[in-house]
Parts: sequence; structure tokens; C-alpha cells
Amino acid sequence: MHRTHLRTFLLLIFLLLLAGCGTSESFKMGQDLMGQNRPEEAVGYFEAALKESPGSAEYQAALLQARQRGAASRLERIRKAYGTLAEPDAMTLERILKDADGAAVMDPSSREIKAFQSAVKDRLETLLAQVKSLYTQADVDLQKEDWAAARAKLLQINRLFPNYEETGARLARVNQEGVKQLYQQGVALSRSEDWKMAAQAFKTVMEMNPKFLDAASLYKTSVANDNADYFLAAGEKAEKSKSWDRAVFCYQRALEYQPENQDLAKKLENLKVKVGQIFFDEAEKLASHEKLWAAVGKIESVKAYLPSMKDEQVFRDLVARTTTRLIARGDRYNDKEMWGNALMWYQKAESLSPNHPELFQKVQDTRERIGKRIRKSIAVFDFSSPSNDKDAGKMAADKLVSYLYQKASSDLRIIERENLQNILREMQLGQTGLVDVKSAQAIKMRGIDTFIMGNVLKVMATKADTSSNNQVKVLVDEEDISNPEWQTWLLIHPRPSEEELKTAPPKTTKKRNYQFVTYKQGSAKIVSLFDVSYKLVDTTTGENIFTNTLEGRLIKEDKYQDGVPMANIPQDPLQLPTEAEVLAELTNMKISEMGQSVLKHFQSLEVEYFNAGEQYRKRRKSDDAVEKYVDALYDVKLKGISTAVTQKAQEMIDSILKER
Repeated sequence: MHRTHLRTFLLLIFLLLLAGCGTSESFKMGQDLMGQNRPEEAVGYFEAALKESPGSAEYQAALLQARQRGAASRLERIRKAYGTLAEPDAMTLERILKDADGAAVMDPSSREIKAFQSAVKDRLETLLAQVKSLYTQADVDLQKEDWAAARAKLLQINRLFPNYEETGARLARVNQEGVKQLYQQGVALSRSEDWKMAAQAFKTVMEMNPKFLDAASLYKTSVANDNADYFLAAGEKAEKSKSWDRAVFCYQRALEYQPENQDLAKKLENLKVKVGQIFFDEAEKLASHEKLWAAVGKIESVKAYLPSMKDEQVFRDLVARTTTRLIARGDRYNDKEMWGNALMWYQKAESLSPNHPELFQKVQDTRERIGKRIRKSIAVFDFSSPSNDKDAGKMAADKLVSYLYQKASSDLRIIERENLQNILREMQLGQTGLVDVKSAQAIKMRGIDTFIMGNVLKVMATKADTSSNNQVKVLVDEEDISNPEWQTWLLIHPRPSEEELKTAPPKTTKKRNYQFVTYKQGSAKIVSLFDVSYKLVDTTTGENIFTNTLEGRLIKEDKYQDGVPMANIPQDPLQLPTEAEVLAELTNMKISEMGQSVLKHFQSLEVEYFNAGEQYRKRRKSDDAVEKYVDALYDVKLKGISTAVTQKAQEMIDSILKER
């Protein structure tokens, strides 16, 4: 018996020692790792030791220290990786922030970790704001078809935030649609010998589409020519062939590459003096032969190449003689009422002698005449009316005039109704019925280029109201009446006790009184109709420019019902405009549609004038062609816009007048 107890006691001691050895082994392993400066690995062993001995203060302290040192070690690694990133993208910043969050879990109390997290978050938010801004700017560039700018921004977005929203799709669109435009820009830059910019354009083209046409070859040419040697060789060649402007241009470009080249600078200066004198002699010769446009060009070159000559009397005399001849030529065109030609010569004179006493007023008067000439005048006659509304035609015409006043561009003049009445009264014509060529041309003589006539074919509005009376059963009131069940119970229990009364039925019961209430339900509908036909007539030919018919139909409808509160039926009142209001809305819609179709025929007058100039030029009617080209220029100015017509019209004017 004694041996048995001893054996049990020894077994318990052995088990306790064994357990003690296991716990201390985890703790010891953790301490060994801490000694090797591997705190993050030690955390797991200390956690295991603490799990086996949850109340151990020593283990808790060791675990806390391991976590703090582990978090600090992890933060150091993250900071080191973060410091090597010059321009991290959003994904990288998010990954770093995630790593920092992991360090914060290990040591939530660390101020350093919190500060680092805050700094990374701020940088990420700044980057995202930058990406959003770039995306918006790229969208604007796409709308303007500025493909190079859009591509640069989209590529930057892709670097900062890969696959952000629709960046990939937009880059594909830029590469598809922008490559042709950039190629054309590169070609244009090559023609102007801006080789540096041309090389950039062709390089971008190749990045978009490496096999696009001959972009690679043109890129190599641009790079090869982007140096001083190219322009020096070209300048020498031009000088030998007496292409003086070309020679000066090439030497100037060469000097941009070699600004320190004093020999080249001196050579260029000597050449300018020489060319200035040559051009002065040529200007005198051209002016004496009445080649005034070319003479002005040479005089301007003298000013550019030999500025000192401007103070010489011989130069001032040449300018004065040429100015007088230019004004005289302008006056001759002015007398023939060819204001466009006159203006071109007056402006040439003004470029030579801006302070000439006669020129300012001549230029102003001529511009005013051109402005009046190019402004197309439109008159609107009363429309005919249907039999059911004799005022409908006049109302439609008034509304159309009002719309045109508001929406017409600056190169259109809408004749006021009162002025039109006076014109027609003087001509003894009515407001309607002007359809023959003779009448139309008579209107033209009164300053009207186009008139609009029409017929209001149909105008009406009808209202239909469909209603019905419905009934609903409603509770009016309740009254107390004797309960038959109580009477029966009382017969059975004539002298009920207190306990029996507790189970007795009520003495009275409620009687509900109902009543049928009639209420009205219905729907109302207004149908309005407005049909109109109209035509634009050219007063020069009396022919119809445009005819059209518009058919309008507008329906407004609503349901209604009386309210019955006792039956929880809400009131729904009829909410419907009047017939007149619906008809007015439809009329305004159709008048706006009519006005838009009218203005559409005049929205590109500058193109019409330019095309007319082209026709005159092909028939070798140069003066008439210049008139129309000038009209195109001033129509664009009136509108305050810029189009391709502006540059092209000026080029055509210069090409015609350069030999005069």
C-alpha cells in the first residue's frame, strides 16, 4: 500500500516536471529568437507559451516586448522600401499601407506607425486626386481632338493608377483616331522645317502604331535634319541661287543651334544688309510698274532685314509714293462699289503708313459697307390662316420673328414687322401671295434677301371629359343595443353570483349603421393640333430655297376623383392646363422647329461666300472672287468664330493680288 502511494506521487512529480519543461521550451525558443534579433518570429513562441500558462506575467511582458520590437522592425523595412520609390503608383501605395496596417496590429500604441500610416494615406489621396483631375483634363482634350495632349495624360494616369476607369479604352481610341492627325502635324512641321517638333510628332505616331505609313522613315529624316549643319548647307545653297529669304531663314535657324558661333552671326548680319538693299531696289522697281502688292512685301522685308534704312529719306519717299498709289487703287474699286477689293488695298496702305490722315475713315467706311452687304436680311410675311382661327397666321409669323431675333447669328438681319409693313405699303403689295419672280425681285430692291411665307393648315384644341359616379359603403355611426345573449344567460342565471358574472356575456352590443356614399371619378384629355407649311424664297431669283410642312399634335390628360375620407378614398383633383395653354405650348414647339430649320440654311454663310469666290476664280473673274473671299472673312468676324475658311480665304486673296 505504501509503495502504491509512493509510485503515484512520483508519477505526479514527473508529469509536473514534463509540463514545466514544455512551457519553458516555447519560452526559451522565443528568448533565443529575440537574442538573434528576430522578434517577429519570437511572437509566435511567446503566444504559445502564454496559451499554456495564461496567467504568467513574465510571458505577457515578453510577448509585448516581442510585438513592439517586431512592429518597429517591420516599420523600418516598410520605410526603407517606401523611401526607394520616387513616384509610386496607387497599387504600390495601397500595398505599403496594408503592410503598415499589419505593423499597427502588432503594436497599436506606436505613434511612429500611426504617423507613417497617415503620411502614406495623405500621399495616396493626393495621387488619387491627381488621377481624377488628369482624367477630366484628358476628357476635355478628347473632345477638342487634341490627341497628343490626351495621350500624354492617359499614359500618366496608367502609370499612376493602372486600368483606372476607362483609361484603356480611351487610349485605344486615341491611338486609333489620333495617329492620323499627329502624322499630318508631323508632315506640316517637316514642311516648315521644324525638325525637332516633327521628330516628336513622328515618334508619338510610332508609339501609337509602329507601322503607320512612312512615319519611321520620316522620323529618321527629322532626327537627321535636326542640327545646324543641315541649315548651314541649305543656307549656302539658297544664297548661291539668290533665294535671299530662304538663305536668311536657314542661317537664322542654324544660329539657333549654335548661338555662340560669332562667324555665323556676322555672316547673317552682312547677308541681311545685302538683302535689304537688294529688296529696296526691287521694291522701287515693282512700285514703278504698279506691282503694288509685291512692292509692299519687299518693303516689309527691307524693314525686317535693314531696320536702319527706315530713317533714310529715300526709303520714306518710296513708302509715301507706294501708299499714295495703294490708296488710289482702293479708291477706284470703291467707286465701283467693290468694297472687298477696296478694303484689301486700303489695308495694305495702312500697313505701310498707319498714321495716314485719310486711311482710317476710308477703312472704317469700307468695313461698314461690307458688314451691311454680308448680313443676310430675312423678312417673315403673315401666314395664311385656317377658317376656324383668322388670327393664327399672324400669330405664327410674329412668334417666328421673335424666335429668329433671339437665335439668329450676327450675320443675319431679321426685318422688323413694322418696317416690313411700311415696305409693302409703299410697294402696294399685300402680306401674302408674293410668289412671282417680279414681285420677289422688287422686294430685293428694298434690302430683303430672303422672305418666308407659309400657311397655318390646322390649329385647334379640344377637351374631352369622361366621368362616372361610384358608390362606396361607409360606416356612419355605432349605437349600443341590448345583447340577446345576455338576456338568454340571465334566464339561466336569474340570481348570478360575482363569480358567474365574470363569465357572463356583455349586457349590450354595438350596432353599426352603414350608408352608401356617391362620389365622382373621371379623366379629362386635351388634344391640340397645329400643322403649318412654309417656304423660303430667294428674292434674287424668286425661287424657293426650301419648303417644308410640320405636323404637330400634343395631348395632355389627367385623372381625378372626389375624396371620401370616411372610406379612406383620397381626393385627387384634376390638374390640367387650359386648351389655350396646351395649344400655345404646341405652337411654340413647332415654331421653334420651324425657326431651327430656317436658320440651318444660313449657319455656314462663310462657306457659301468662299465657294462663290472659288467659282469666280475658276472663271478667272479675279475681282469678283476677291469680293467673295473678303465676304467669307468678314462673315467669320461678325460671328466671332474661327474656322478653316479664314486662313484659306486669306491665302486665296494673297495668291490673286500678289501679282498686282
